[in-house]
Amino acid sequence: MKNKNTPVIKFTQNNKEYLHLSSAYENTLNSKIEELEEFMSSNIGKGKPEEEKEELFGNVTQLWKNYAKSLKETKYSFYLNQAQWSFLDELISVELEYDVNTVFFAIELTNLLKDVRNNEYTSTSDIVALDVDATQITYIYHLIATYKPKGLSEKTHTFSEILLRIGEVSKVFNYYNLYSENLSGDVTDWTAAFEEGVTQQVVGQQEIDFEEVK
Repeated sequence: MKNKNTPVIKFTQNNKEYLHLSSAYENTLNSKIEELEEFMSSNIGKGKPEEEKEELFGNVTQLWKNYAKSLKETKYSFYLNQAQWSFLDELISVELEYDVNTVFFAIELTNLLKDVRNNEYTSTSDIVALDVDATQITYIYHLIATYKPKGLSEKTHTFSEILLRIGEVSKVFNYYNLYSENLSGDVTDWTAAFEEGVTQQVVGQQEIDFEEVK
């Protein structure tokens, strides 16, 4: 994988290690990225018959779609302790106001919170994960971003902790989403190199550059 700015996907709390992205999901995404990049670096379409070019394009398009599908289906672990869960549940259910654009998001989030009920916590130090996709974590942020706490109370600190945790999860998703966008551009450039007058240059197996041949 060519992007070295990988996000932190784990954290330690109460002497235990927790993952925002499970090893299974991480391995799936990384393997599909590597498969696509390896295919492009190992196959050159320039000079080949049109049928072979079409086959190469079809194969690389499918590989990119496989990655995009896996990314869409990926679940992230949004961890909350008992205080954070109770605060978020009350905030969504009681305190926030909604309009026609947000009420259905709030209902969906309330149903999501029911998956981690308060009685699942055996102590105040326990943390439990909500399994969320990228859309759901975005909904959570946009809903609670309208909340305006007063002063630096315990609730304010709990609110800030939730925002920080959302940020941690979002960094993981944004990393792989940006990779998806970059891969789409790489596929376009790789395909353009099928034509005469364009050269594909692989530099250290890390990045692919294309330049017009004068």
